[in-house]
Amino acid sequence: MRSKKMRNERIEFLRVCAIIGISAFHVLLAWFQQASGLDAIHPQAVASHANLLAESFPSMWLMSVVNLLGAWGNHVFYMISGFFLISSLAAQSRQVGFWRQQCVATLRRCVVIIVTLAFYAGIALLVNAYVMPIPGVGASTWLGMDLEFIWLYLIFVAIAPAIAWAIERIGSFRAEMLVVAMLVVVYLLNGYIAFFDQGNLDGRGLGDWRKQMSAITYLFSFVFAGLIGRRLREAQSSAEDSKLHGLVECMKSPKVLKWLILVACACIVMLTGILAFSRRNDLLYALSFKSTSVLSFVMALLALLICALPERSVRLDSQSGSRFIAAINVLAPGILGFYIAQSLMHELWYKASYYVMHGLLAQATRLSGVAGSGMLVVFFGFAILFAAAFASFVCLFDRFSRQPVLRMLRLSH
Repeated sequence: MRSKKMRNERIEFLRVCAIIGISAFHVLLAWFQQASGLDAIHPQAVASHANLLAESFPSMWLMSVVNLLGAWGNHVFYMISGFFLISSLAAQSRQVGFWRQQCVATLRRCVVIIVTLAFYAGIALLVNAYVMPIPGVGASTWLGMDLEFIWLYLIFVAIAPAIAWAIERIGSFRAEMLVVAMLVVVYLLNGYIAFFDQGNLDGRGLGDWRKQMSAITYLFSFVFAGLIGRRLREAQSSAEDSKLHGLVECMKSPKVLKWLILVACACIVMLTGILAFSRRNDLLYALSFKSTSVLSFVMALLALLICALPERSVRLDSQSGSRFIAAINVLAPGILGFYIAQSLMHELWYKASYYVMHGLLAQATRLSGVAGSGMLVVFFGFAILFAAAFASFVCLFDRFSRQPVLRMLRLSH
């Protein structure tokens, strides 16, 4: 486990961005579904006045970008874990006693996830029993399908040593070619799901092939990021005149990194803008449908590269810069707790945001012209601020509750 001194502030900042992106995605998801004309498929989404959003080009444009941002955040979560874990395990896999050591280390990592889940499940049960009822608490899906993201993460962490061991013996190049080829197949199938066969989301079970494709997609994000981490380790230890070292030095160039991310962002903004302006709301939704979006995958990969590649970064020695880094380091470790808390207590926090947003949208329908547009700005402003505040609150709560419990149990430093 990396010590605090070895933390990469850029990676920690990326974690925080992922948390806020996922939070905004969940706050606006039901409204986006309704505005995209999915009432019949998602009867549980009862966001009235969504027709006002569907008729607003800027509203659909913004919601489509936020939807992509949510999928991007999910990929970032898995990629950061795979980047550090798989690359580290691959480097250790030829050591004597590797499997014995990893049995203990992997069990420890899995216990952290289980304890975190139990911690927040206990809080949800207490709130439901003594404070206010939370719909869905105790249901068969509450600790099952509603937490599929966390169960997948637990499985990936458990099989990470085997993946790293296989990569080390196959060889980085062969493993990369194999994973890239399989990624092409995965995203071709994902495209078919998103644009031709989304199905009934409420009726999906573990046996549904589309549900399984979601798991496979995130697994490849986890593994591919691990391969990149492995390559960077090899490049840093290679000779300065080697091709691999030269490639990494080229990628470290601020100009290359900035142009890559700017071009990718511009493509996404233009594509979503064109679809929103053309009123192709169905295509906007399909473009960012759950885990199927190749755009979110590519953006997550670029963000990881930009944050993880060693570079001659600008130091923030000012007082404000130091405070910013300190705030990032406080919030970032709460990402696991946030994922679990927002899933287990979804109905609690969602009702709070829905009540206000429904009122704002209802007010916008009674206004016209600049006043109506201004109310839509307030609607989205509240959504973004609520998402950021909610994510920050959960991460701070996690900082002063779950994390001390883990240290007390000697599961964290």
